[in-house]
Amino acid sequence: MNEGLLKIHQTCISSNLPFATFRQPQQEFSTTYIQTTPGNVEWSSIKDISSQTGFIMAPFDTRNGHRYILIKPDLLLHSQEISREILQKVEHLDARPQPSWKVEFPVVTGRETYLDQVKAIKSSISTGAFQKAVLSRIKVIEGDYMGIVPKLFQTMCRMHPNAFVYLFKSDEHFWIGASPEPLLRLRDGNMSTVSLAGTRPYAEKHMDIDRWTVKEALEQEYVTRYIHDVLWAFQVKDYRVSSPYVKKAGNLVHLRTDFSFGFEKIADRLWEFVDAMHPTPAVAGQPKEDAISFIKKLEPHDRDYYTGFLGPVTREMEIDLFVNLRCLKITPGYLSLYIGGGITLDSDPAGEWDETTWKAESLLKILRIYIKNLAPAHETPAAYH
Repeated sequence: MNEGLLKIHQTCISSNLPFATFRQPQQEFSTTYIQTTPGNVEWSSIKDISSQTGFIMAPFDTRNGHRYILIKPDLLLHSQEISREILQKVEHLDARPQPSWKVEFPVVTGRETYLDQVKAIKSSISTGAFQKAVLSRIKVIEGDYMGIVPKLFQTMCRMHPNAFVYLFKSDEHFWIGASPEPLLRLRDGNMSTVSLAGTRPYAEKHMDIDRWTVKEALEQEYVTRYIHDVLWAFQVKDYRVSSPYVKKAGNLVHLRTDFSFGFEKIADRLWEFVDAMHPTPAVAGQPKEDAISFIKKLEPHDRDYYTGFLGPVTREMEIDLFVNLRCLKITPGYLSLYIGGGITLDSDPAGEWDETTWKAESLLKILRIYIKNLAPAHETPAAYH
């Protein structure tokens, strides 16, 4: 454990300082932004983000009242460079009043209810309403685990080297996660994004793309087609695209296709392009608006910032936005683990439930290091809680 980073996180949490720490995939160190200027920076529209720099947290759907949040990089720290002087500087920052936590217990969907929801989606698909919808649920771990959060971040970094690992806090908005899915990245004038969908537990045989089912391939193909359509809508025609391949992410594997193109193609329409990309069919469905409309009526919970996007935007015009997956919402009385999967006409309801348990295990495995007697992912109430 990096003891300096632990102390930074403990101080920021106890003093309610807005901060974001993130570790890029395959990177050895993490970066922390701490906002020292007063107030919180929030927007209701993505179009207001232009020219802003810092760590951005975006919701799945602003129509639920959630706003885009920015952590300013007033104080920028790298984990390998934390000194006694830096620790003292952070410890002497002015504390903010503690937030008024919204402690309303989230809705937990049991197995039988989830299976019925999958069947309802398949029924609507069969009528031609849409082709795919992404269904989610919440698993709750009751108890006050705020004290283990700093250690959780570093353990996630160690156990998920290929993921974008983050810890984010702005008042009662407190999240941690290890996302395998880039939404949009900018480096040296080159933009990149991915089509990522389909999930299996990691096994050597699952690294062979020819062993995946038509259902899984089609689920990913919907996302790939959508990205093609967005690129063409923005007049980006000379982009590069890979063939689909299998990508390992922690204890899971996914089907993935890579896209890249020159930033100059969308430089003056960057956030308009991000708005068009988010949410992709990987977290919403296809067609997007029809699927979102249906799942908002079907899901009994608010997705909040799950399946939104987040990441740093720097003054050097480096952008690393990732979809908020494999994540936990942190509150004083419980942890909320958000999980989901894409439903198509060929989906098997029991298989879709199993997929959510695989995804939950990627974080539950880490939580068990610090929380004894934590129930397996498949153990949930039989009905809404």
